[in-house]
Amino acid sequence: MQQAAHSQHSPEVFTVPMFSVPVRSLWFLVLAGTLASEVIPLSLAFENRFSPLTFYFYQAAKMVAFFVFGFLTPLAWWQSKSLGIGALFAIVTTAIVELGQTFIPGHRTSMFEMAVKLGLLFAGFVAGLDVRAYQRFTFGPLCIRFSSSHWSDPL
Repeated sequence: MQQAAHSQHSPEVFTVPMFSVPVRSLWFLVLAGTLASEVIPLSLAFENRFSPLTFYFYQAAKMVAFFVFGFLTPLAWWQSKSLGIGALFAIVTTAIVELGQTFIPGHRTSMFEMAVKLGLLFAGFVAGLDVRAYQRFTFGPLCIRFSSSHWSDPL
């Protein structure tokens, strides 16, 4: 009976190949989304229609996107050389866009925002390195295994 209860709560396991076209495509999609959220100005009339809850949800979604962007970097790029280039690209792009907001109407450059975004990128990157090393991401009943032809399964 205890075994039956345990099997009902076993996590759903999905396997995703690391360093694959879908993972890199998702990385580029998150890159495009973060860039768009930072570069496309929202008009004051549009912003005024936001409730405070909607505005904070939008800000939280942007923060999650920066974390996910950093998280996907070690899962999208295989070699240490290209991994470093991917991380450097993420950092430089974030800094350029934040500094470039000086020239975009409706935006302003904020060193605090840049520090938060870079902190989220680094935190995501470290979490992605951990997932890359153990080839597993578990969140509640969800378990994603990451496979790679570049090294053997640790289990």
